[in-house]
Amino acid sequence: MTTTLQQLLDALTDRATAPAASVAIEDITGALAHLGRALTGLTDDGLTPADTSRQRTATELGAACVTAGRLWPRTGGPLTDLAGAAADLVGRDRPVLGRAHRWAVTVELAEVADHSAGLASRLLPQAAVAEMSAVRQLATAVERDALADPPTAASFVVLDRLVPPPDPPHRDAAPSALDASAALVATLDRIQRDGDNLSLRDFRAAVAAAEIASRCAATVAAAATGDDVGPLLVTGLAWQLAGRTSTAFHDGHRAGTADPRGVVAWAQALAGALRAEVAPRTDISALRDRSDLPSTADRVRQVTAQLPALGDRLAAAVERWSRTGRLVVSARDLQPVENMSADRIDAVIAGRHVMARGADLGQLRRVVDRAADLSTGLAGALHRALTDPMQRHQVDRHTRGVQTPGLTERLLDRSQATEHAITAIRSPRHVAREAPPSR
Repeated sequence: MTTTLQQLLDALTDRATAPAASVAIEDITGALAHLGRALTGLTDDGLTPADTSRQRTATELGAACVTAGRLWPRTGGPLTDLAGAAADLVGRDRPVLGRAHRWAVTVELAEVADHSAGLASRLLPQAAVAEMSAVRQLATAVERDALADPPTAASFVVLDRLVPPPDPPHRDAAPSALDASAALVATLDRIQRDGDNLSLRDFRAAVAAAEIASRCAATVAAAATGDDVGPLLVTGLAWQLAGRTSTAFHDGHRAGTADPRGVVAWAQALAGALRAEVAPRTDISALRDRSDLPSTADRVRQVTAQLPALGDRLAAAVERWSRTGRLVVSARDLQPVENMSADRIDAVIAGRHVMARGADLGQLRRVVDRAADLSTGLAGALHRALTDPMQRHQVDRHTRGVQTPGLTERLLDRSQATEHAITAIRSPRHVAREAPPSR
């Protein structure tokens, strides 16, 4: 089952706030220790440019959670497992989180810590309540700050980034759009982690899938809000431009049978699943009348939340090409540069192909970066169209309780597998490109 950080935190909150919660105190303190670990990592990276009350309060909350987590020995349990998987997800995404993203995650972690400490206070003897009271007071301060200055919808997108199961479904199993999008990003992660060059065929397949996902998201957002779809289509056009810009380059690979678990296969699976649910050219009024619009829109929203991460991987691939000189291009197709070498001038005159390095890939890098940034904005727009981000966790829990009983148990069953998946798809640390809401 594909999992997100938001789902893990919601499942943890569900268990901590259940009317008749039956849980050991060691399980609660174990969960608080993991929440403290996640908060400490976020505050170490920084929530604000300078030392502020927000930064200090969140730092103190992380320390308070760690202190509370030491009150009892670690014995494991449902809460500990869910919190541990959530903390590992936060750690996995730290290299690509901007300040706005870190603030959004901190707010969600603070709420979960508040509920967990509240449950512990009902179980602990009076002598040990002080540590839990400190957690609750600091968590309340963070939540109060969030009410005055709430995270943006775009920054909440990071909570919906998908983590595929350790063994993704086979291509022949007709995976869902969620599974396919998670597997696509994970496959790009694997290629980057192994130090391999992404082929142009894979690059173009991923870009095409991003274009289709963007167009579907624009259609769904327009249907859900009643707004004009025109401005929302800009993201799809940006991905289309990225694909067209890449056609000037060649890498010498001949098209062959695609790897059934490779980028091309997962991109095709994602495109097929999205087309089956909502064709990019679907009449918006007809879509608005569909009874399954809310559930369809929520699935499309989660897929759209993966596009910024996909854009980061594709931008990293272009950066690697610029260093390795893996691609060739007609010298006449390159943009003119100052102080062009004599060899390059001769190549332009003769119409020869040259290795593309450095600035030769600047235009492709810019259009990919632009498409990734626009994807962040589109994901935020779709997020706002569906729910108020500050109340989303409450809506999600209500929806799960009505429509999908047992989801918490299924998430718990997969929490250990999720930790293995995180290890398997962990990408190397790199200098992240700050998304617009993080600046």
